[in-house]
Amino acid sequence: MNDLRRAVLTYYAYRCVSAIGFVAPFLNVFLVNRGVTFTDLALGGSAMAAVTLLGEVPSGYVGDRLGRRWSLLLSQSLFAVGISSWFFARSTAPIVAVFVVTGLGAAFQSGSTQAWLYDVLDEEGAADRYADVESRGSALRLWVTATTMVAGGLLYVLDPRVPFVCAAALSWSGVGIVASLPRNARYRGGDGEASDSGDDADDPLGPRRALAVVRRFLARPDLRAVVAVVAVYAGASVAAGDYLQPVVVGVLPRTTAAVAGVALPEFVVLGCLYAAFTALSAAAVDRAGALRDALGATPALLALVGLGGTAMAVPVVATRALGGPVAVGATLAAVVGFRTCREVVHPIHSAYLNDRAESVGRATTLSAVSFVSALVRVPFLLVGGRVADATTPALALALVGLVAVVAVLGAAVTAHPLDSETAVTGPVEE
Repeated sequence: MNDLRRAVLTYYAYRCVSAIGFVAPFLNVFLVNRGVTFTDLALGGSAMAAVTLLGEVPSGYVGDRLGRRWSLLLSQSLFAVGISSWFFARSTAPIVAVFVVTGLGAAFQSGSTQAWLYDVLDEEGAADRYADVESRGSALRLWVTATTMVAGGLLYVLDPRVPFVCAAALSWSGVGIVASLPRNARYRGGDGEASDSGDDADDPLGPRRALAVVRRFLARPDLRAVVAVVAVYAGASVAAGDYLQPVVVGVLPRTTAAVAGVALPEFVVLGCLYAAFTALSAAAVDRAGALRDALGATPALLALVGLGGTAMAVPVVATRALGGPVAVGATLAAVVGFRTCREVVHPIHSAYLNDRAESVGRATTLSAVSFVSALVRVPFLLVGGRVADATTPALALALVGLVAVVAVLGAAVTAHPLDSETAVTGPVEE
């Protein structure tokens, strides 16, 4: 139990240093003010999605074959390089390059993080704690993000370079934390590769077997429906991230950015606002496990995606139909709602998949699911970026949210197996 507690605490530390709050509130606004266009951001995001798309399954296989900790170590190093480069990106090519490095980091992280945690818990007979531990890790990351958001806005006023340096230092510290994570039991042999005492000892997870595991997993109709809906929402969420900051900045009247008659710099206001948004999300995500237990995984996921997609349309409707303080309040409430739904979806979806995946090839399987999300993400980024440049960020935000709502309605109407929470209660047998 002591070893398990130590592993979980180290995992929590890893989740905390994965926060990018020092630059998150103003990064897109900062880049746009330096001449970067929404199309540049969309191209960069699409390049990141493409790299993640191409690397998802191979990186998951590497994690399963050589060890999840090795995959996470490479991932964190790439993230640190990416976050260290944002301040120097001023044009299309550097923007795309930073996104590509970040995409590679995401590919090696995807699947391996959840697979590592689930197997660590399962080895101690505590797999049923996965949703609670994962949601607590997400909540801690959000609390750290909220704190560093406020600090980042204040530091930016002093010197624009300081929050970028702090973000880079936090990210690089994560490399050491990942190195201290314990290996899963299957990777504690001398050569670092997965061991297997079964019939497949000569090839514990060869490419052919890995492909068979993934194909069998994704062939199940109930899983396909859930994976598709969450993939659409993930694509909408990633695209929406490019528009949220301009939408918030555009709706806030300048007269609100003052304390005791002293005007506050815009980036300080953004930092405080995003910290408040994130703190509210953290409070909700910490209860993700309870929500799943109360509603069931699938109904909870559909409800969250539907609410999150609807919230994306609120800013444009409120601004055009209401205006004034009501529009400001509605927009801020919608941003909180969207971000909260996005964060709560992750631990519930992750637990849903892990409960149904085999231990052998778990990271490959989860990476294959992320592959689907990355594939769906590309058109959201390309079309959304064009719409934002041609119209307004608020309209682009509403468009991607509408697609998510349609996906939920389609799944709810056509996919009857979604109601069967007990149809699959464990991993598929070999």
